[in-house]
Amino acid sequence: MIRAVIFDWGGVLIRTMDIRPRAAWERRLGLPPNGLADLFFGTEAWAQAERGEATLEDVWAEVARRLPLSPDDLAALKWDFWAGDRLDEDLLGVIRTLRRKGIRVGLVSNFAAELARLLTDLGMRELFDAVVISAEVGATKPDPLIYRRALEQLGVSPPEALFVDDWRPNVEAARRLGMAAVHFRGTVSLQRALAEAGLPVSPPVVGPVPGIRAVIFDWGGVMAPLEFLARSAEWEARLGLPAGTLDQALWGPEWKRLEIGAISQEEYDQHLIRALRLPDREALRRFYEEYYADDGLNQDMVAAVRSLRGRYRVAMLTNAFPGHAESLRRRHGFDPRAEFDVYVNSAEVGLAKPDPAIYRLTLDRLGVGPAEAVFIDDHARNTDAARLLGIHTITCTDPPTALADLSAILGHPVKGEK
Repeated sequence: MIRAVIFDWGGVLIRTMDIRPRAAWERRLGLPPNGLADLFFGTEAWAQAERGEATLEDVWAEVARRLPLSPDDLAALKWDFWAGDRLDEDLLGVIRTLRRKGIRVGLVSNFAAELARLLTDLGMRELFDAVVISAEVGATKPDPLIYRRALEQLGVSPPEALFVDDWRPNVEAARRLGMAAVHFRGTVSLQRALAEAGLPVSPPVVGPVPGIRAVIFDWGGVMAPLEFLARSAEWEARLGLPAGTLDQALWGPEWKRLEIGAISQEEYDQHLIRALRLPDREALRRFYEEYYADDGLNQDMVAAVRSLRGRYRVAMLTNAFPGHAESLRRRHGFDPRAEFDVYVNSAEVGLAKPDPAIYRLTLDRLGVGPAEAVFIDDHARNTDAARLLGIHTITCTDPPTALADLSAILGHPVKGEK
């Protein structure tokens, strides 16, 4: 029986829902999308701050050494960096409900020591029976020590605790200790998972929304399953690469530039040849062929798109590479330019989710307002940003559930729904 729920902080209870303040600095400084966060959280000073060996001021000092910033610029950046963060009020409501029902609640965060003061300033410290900050214990997730510290403070054993985090390795580490664990993929799916675990949580009821005129689908994780992402460790072993190298090479800063058309496919390919230690372009071609061999289509989603078109305006909105549509037509016989009323590829428009501008562009091309559209994406950061604009959203953790939610919102069955 679950007696305690332990939440992560950043990426779960508080998330960067509005990227515009950071994005403005990234454009000014010539950084790729999300480059500012990659820089800040990638500094040695941040790693030290997480272990309690440095402060946030030390982190900013290192950032200032790497960027051409005046003292006034640095002061403005410090403010703007966090300006787009929002607390998830629905999850705070869940925490209050859990505590009223006698469930103990903990917080475990990889963060600098300043988080303790922030929680007090926000009036949130009293929401938790235990707060464990990595800087205060000298250990970071997924180190078992930090989980054990939380369990001790909560007075529960591992099987009596459920852990929530947005980073899969942290979730897997909790499971290895014997805890139940949920990989955070969005607020609604988490509420459902808590209820399924027998906790006193009532998931929101998804019901009909009048006036919907358009449905917007993401590609990867919605229309396509992206099963290849689960084989990173296998490929790193095959290529003799250190852990974490493959995902960083494939989806790091160079990908961020490719997906907004800032570099060419050729430049990206040359980067991969170097990063993956491949001998030549032929080796890269073979890697692409094998890595994406199981890439496929979710036929239920395809059926849903085809059944909706005509009754609704239907769009695909994807962060992808140049030539994405042509690749789908060649590999799967599926032409998104023909299957959808609107096809928006980030690499073609120079914008990427979760930039609000790409949602507005998609709405304009569909000829609808935010409240007239439903957007389905597998990343909470993308649905968070769309929701701030007034778009109805579904965070897709699995296609059958997403289609059931879409049917509920539209008020009628959708073909493809199980």
